[in-house]
Amino acid sequence: MKKFCSILLTIILVMGLALVAGCSKEEPAPQPAEQEKTSFEGKTLNLYVAAGMKKPMDQVIKSFEEESKAKVAVNYGPSGGLYAQIEQGQPCDLYYSADWIYIDKTEQAGKLEEGKKFLKDNMVVVVSKTGKSKVAKIEDLGNANVTIVIADPQAPAGAYAKKGIETLGLWEKVSPNVKAMPTTVNQVAIMVKEDQVDAGLVYSSVANGNEMEIVEVLDEKYTGDIVFGSAVIKGGDTELARAFAQCALDNITVFEQYGWKAYE
Repeated sequence: MKKFCSILLTIILVMGLALVAGCSKEEPAPQPAEQEKTSFEGKTLNLYVAAGMKKPMDQVIKSFEEESKAKVAVNYGPSGGLYAQIEQGQPCDLYYSADWIYIDKTEQAGKLEEGKKFLKDNMVVVVSKTGKSKVAKIEDLGNANVTIVIADPQAPAGAYAKKGIETLGLWEKVSPNVKAMPTTVNQVAIMVKEDQVDAGLVYSSVANGNEMEIVEVLDEKYTGDIVFGSAVIKGGDTELARAFAQCALDNITVFEQYGWKAYE
């Protein structure tokens, strides 16, 4: 009988331990659900962008619209002209300028919620089909029978081009050969591509985007740092603007393919 009781006690203890072990076994922690991207369906972003950024920005806009379900109403133009519209109170949520000076002006006007330096670029000398036999370096822009185009110095591309030529001590010789000063750098590129002039000065990114022939890159020490910046505009849809700005940063390689460098 003692033996039977001992065996029974052993069985009870084993079963008890198994039961305790089963009860104390931890359930696997639930896996966190994949974070969904914020949807802005039904919203419209009022986006102002310097004209020279059009090609890569069109790609970013397409990607953002697909991901966020928002619509983007984009306004391309000269940086100064876009700033003037913002200053006058035209609806804008996010603004990209080809010159950091306009981001500073936006802040001075009390319109800036948040500003960020975005990209860096260089000015380059490009030549047309006719001009390639006449212009091999920037000094050649002052030669007789050479025609050139630069953007209006009121636009960033024109200001950088003129400053570079002046710093090199060439403006007095080159200026008589300037046949046009359009308002945007894209117009400069069109005139060179269509062989309306022999040469022009544009951003490296614009030259690469238009597959233009570059004969010289101007060092930053002549033009000054060329910084493209973004500004989230006070009073606009700041959440939507920040979401787009982040999308542009996430797609920085799209801009780098055109010759820009990420600002660090």
